[in-house]
Amino acid sequence: MKKLFTGFCGILTGLATFYLMYGWYDIFPWAVVALIIGYSSKNRRDSIINGAIFGYFLFLVYIYAGYKGKTDMAGMIKFIAFDMLFSLVGALAGAIGAFIGNWLKGKIVRTVD
Repeated sequence: MKKLFTGFCGILTGLATFYLMYGWYDIFPWAVVALIIGYSSKNRRDSIINGAIFGYFLFLVYIYAGYKGKTDMAGMIKFIAFDMLFSLVGALAGAIGAFIGNWLKGKIVRTVD
């Protein structure tokens, strides 16, 4: 259930930043959400998986929302293939951000105790 929610967060974040912000500064809310996902995950493994799911759907939706190219079948197939492959970069970035969020949780919790 958490993974489904994380994917939905990626979709919402991608759409919100595309339609409300759309600029290089979109990375700030993306990073904040990835850190929150990592912080709220139970362990390091879950944070990496959840971050990867978030980043993949974020990139997938953000790039797809901005598509202004050809609408013929061949052009769409090439774009969808590119989008799905490039979203793997987003998965990596989301996993790193969530990992850092989970790492910070360990640092903050130890400091408070």
